[in-house]
Amino acid sequence: MVKATLAIFLAFIPQMAMAQTPVELLKLKLQSDNQVVRDIRFYGTDIDPNTSAVDEQFTLTIDGQNVPINPELARRLEGLRRSFSYDSLSGGIQVGQPGSPMCLMAGPARGMILETRYLTYENYKITNSGMKPVLTVAQNCLFTSKISPQNATAREEARAALEILFTLSHSLPQGS
Repeated sequence: MVKATLAIFLAFIPQMAMAQTPVELLKLKLQSDNQVVRDIRFYGTDIDPNTSAVDEQFTLTIDGQNVPINPELARRLEGLRRSFSYDSLSGGIQVGQPGSPMCLMAGPARGMILETRYLTYENYKITNSGMKPVLTVAQNCLFTSKISPQNATAREEARAALEILFTLSHSLPQGS
């Protein structure tokens, strides 16, 4: 009897945990050549950008350390994410061919890569989700990766989310 009760309880734990388990929604990687020098991650408890809940929780980590985030700013990031996290609003993600460097500059190629939890819908239900690069921004002329949403509004909002995360990344000294 006890074993049966325990087995039933254990079967429900994953479902209960999923209800409020934070899921990675956005990730910003600052790169120097092929090395990630800063890793900023934004988590929430709901992946569907078409819904919102009063009890939704958000967290932020920088290089693996939890960092407090203002609730209004967290909701702003979540609102921005809505416009570039699936094809019908992003217009799809355009991946350009890396070009050759257009300058002679010493040092590593530096740039930023914004990833989002990108969703696939069928019959108005999410059928697949995974982290996907949606925007790259060069920090010098040697960084030649070119990724962006095709829709202009989605591109602007992805850039806004990138800038917010980049600014937040300065709330912890690098290497902390």
